[in-house]
Amino acid sequence: MSRGTDGWTLIASDGPLQVWRGPGEGPALVAAHGIEDSWKNWRELTGKVPGYTPYALQLPWHGGNDYTWPAGGGPADWLRRALALVPEQPKVLVGHSFGANAILEHLSTLEGDPELDAVLLVAPFYRPADFPLSEPLRLRSLAAFRRVLVDGLRVSLGSKAGRMDPEVLSLMEHKLLGRAVPAGFPVFYDAFEASGHHDLSRITVPTLVLVGRGDEGMTPMRAAALDRAMPAATLRIKPNYGHFCHMEQTEEMSAETIAFLRAPRSAADSPEGGTTVTELLDGQPTSYVGSPRYEGANIRTWIGFKHFMYLVEEGVLQYFRDRGVGARDIYHRYGLGLEIVDSSVQLPVALEAEEQVYATVVSAKPKPGQGAPFNVTLTVEREGETVTTLKGKVRVALVAVKDGSGSEPVPAILEPYVVPDVSALTNSAKATLPVPAGSSVADVLAPEGSGAYLWDWRAPYYYCHFSDRLQHSAYIRTMEEVVDRFLADRGLAVGKLLDERGWIPVVSRARVQMVSDIYMEETVHTVFKVEDILKDTMYTARMDCYVRRGDSLELAATGTIMHGYAISRGENAGTVAVLDEATQQTLLGGAA
Repeated sequence: MSRGTDGWTLIASDGPLQVWRGPGEGPALVAAHGIEDSWKNWRELTGKVPGYTPYALQLPWHGGNDYTWPAGGGPADWLRRALALVPEQPKVLVGHSFGANAILEHLSTLEGDPELDAVLLVAPFYRPADFPLSEPLRLRSLAAFRRVLVDGLRVSLGSKAGRMDPEVLSLMEHKLLGRAVPAGFPVFYDAFEASGHHDLSRITVPTLVLVGRGDEGMTPMRAAALDRAMPAATLRIKPNYGHFCHMEQTEEMSAETIAFLRAPRSAADSPEGGTTVTELLDGQPTSYVGSPRYEGANIRTWIGFKHFMYLVEEGVLQYFRDRGVGARDIYHRYGLGLEIVDSSVQLPVALEAEEQVYATVVSAKPKPGQGAPFNVTLTVEREGETVTTLKGKVRVALVAVKDGSGSEPVPAILEPYVVPDVSALTNSAKATLPVPAGSSVADVLAPEGSGAYLWDWRAPYYYCHFSDRLQHSAYIRTMEEVVDRFLADRGLAVGKLLDERGWIPVVSRARVQMVSDIYMEETVHTVFKVEDILKDTMYTARMDCYVRRGDSLELAATGTIMHGYAISRGENAGTVAVLDEATQQTLLGGAA
């Protein structure tokens, strides 16, 4: 025997195989690690699952191996040899990634009763037998394999990774990839190719399968295929889980594991793994992790406000998916379009290209007929601190769609937020302006001397939702473009101010509210006007979008924006630009 750390003891070994026993009492729970991983990474999770004696296996695909082990047998063969070294009959098997697939192969080919109470598989990978192999799939799998190796290294280093010299960490990653990818990827890909050929229907042990939504090894389509192929499995796709969730989301995963082990049979029999959403606005937060699109890095590597809003939208969509009512299902099952109808945001600091952004979405208190309200926060991690880059309020309505009769009745959790069209919302600031005979739209919306700027444009299909009408993000794009057009028209074009003064445009607040609908290929009349100058550094402006129907203009969307400039060069670089009198007069409608 060899004493390890945290009370763990090496109790058996045979060549590359080791069996480590941890502190605990009860039936044996045996854990199998993934490729380029270690038995050590099970210590924290198993320590949070009471009532079992934990065993962790060191398998030949551990970190640093030379990949000669396949000559001695497949993953299931090696797993069986390791299990034979465990001094008592396992009652629970737990596997991660490559180890999870070894368990699947072991159980699907085993003759006789495995004498197990339960199985837990974390982040397995799966390819249905009818899913064609192709060069694009192989290349995508290679990229995913490389990402997993790098992520695994960083997770294993823990807090050390953040304190290391970036060049040293990069060198470690480079050496790992250089050693493990050429030899390890063919082994992984062979197992991936074979995974759909195992007869998973032979497995009768209640099995909980936990996967992260963004894990490439188990896409939602492939996860659904595994769920169909394995009747004993309870599949749960977790939006916040990563590939190494047993190390990164230990608290949540241990609670889920404990609940499953208490009643594995009932979990397998219950709908959606025993979870049923009864309330949409439940007060519980949803998280979404993403990065701004590269398209938004228009000035240096700073991201434009439109792309903040896109991340907000993704967070809101994730909120609905987490509650089992994603936008696609809402459309096809209930004939409704999920539409953000109002967004109001503050942008306290800049966002950079390639930053990882964490969105948190929490429901707010609803008011009848005004849609489902949410509070949204975007944060990034900089220099060891969490920095808020956006605070916002968003409202969502579920709008009846033109071609969507829906195949099912609308569930009770969605009913309060359903409207026949956007104008039916009780807080829509409806407005209609008459167009007198002999007058033009410009005469009504931007009369001479008003200081208003008018831009007419056609609503293209790629700004629309549900084959029908303009979506919220179309008005966000319109806000961005009408500001640019207005400034150019006034002789204050963004490029000109960058060249002549080193001024960088900055947006600190924005709001866009949909009031009624504009339909595909209608003409949108957008009017923009600066309303005020604040402290000689910022201006506030208003945008209204109208559509003409007959002899009147109907307001479809309204918005406000607070805009200013930062100085990018010279002795005042990094400070806020002061708007001189001439610039202020030009913005307010005076002569350029």
